[in-house]
Amino acid sequence: MTASHTRPERLWNRSFRRSDRRCAVPDGPVAKLPALVGGPFRVARAHPATGRAHAVEEALPVRLPVVGTAELVVRPAGPGDKAEARAMHQRCSPASLRLRYHGPVRDSDRHLDHLLDGRHGRSLAVEDADGRIVALGHLMWDDGEAELALLVEDAWQRHGLGLTLLRRLVAMAREAGIATVYAVTHASNAGLIAAMRRLSVPLDFRAEDGTLVITATLAGAEPAPHHPVR
Repeated sequence: MTASHTRPERLWNRSFRRSDRRCAVPDGPVAKLPALVGGPFRVARAHPATGRAHAVEEALPVRLPVVGTAELVVRPAGPGDKAEARAMHQRCSPASLRLRYHGPVRDSDRHLDHLLDGRHGRSLAVEDADGRIVALGHLMWDDGEAELALLVEDAWQRHGLGLTLLRRLVAMAREAGIATVYAVTHASNAGLIAAMRRLSVPLDFRAEDGTLVITATLAGAEPAPHHPVR
């Protein structure tokens, strides 16, 4: 089933609640879906090129020298990381979680079960010297596109981890043959907006009621080099 292209309707804990969603059904007519509340939910086919997204992952894990502190490691994440990912969520402030999930997070397990499932996309984690996950990045298949999502623990924000994850997730999207990726966030999320701008690819910004959808066009754009975390 192909997702509607009205992206805000696909938000986790989204503020948009429209009961009249029309979605194309493979080899069939257009279907009307009932209103969906809560989350997470996604109405989309698995991307047909998911098997081609492994080249970037095969180069991981990679150590990230961070100025003034110990090294971090960026690596693939999966269902086995759920406990550490949950612990990171518990260390995050309500404000950080609200920016990530577009609303309050009452049960992180519901989100993590979906996000860390390789059938829906790819996930990367940044791990500290003690094995704690301090940042998560996700590339979620959405038919011919993919959604980017990031969460960085408060104590590790403004160290460049979000940009590092974004660049690697975009590289994975390229490997999978995806030409368009997008991120959905609050219009006040200056950190994510700045990181998206540093991808050096064409961006489109669309805002509605405080929600911002940033679409990046990868086709024809030169891949951005990986830099040490600052």
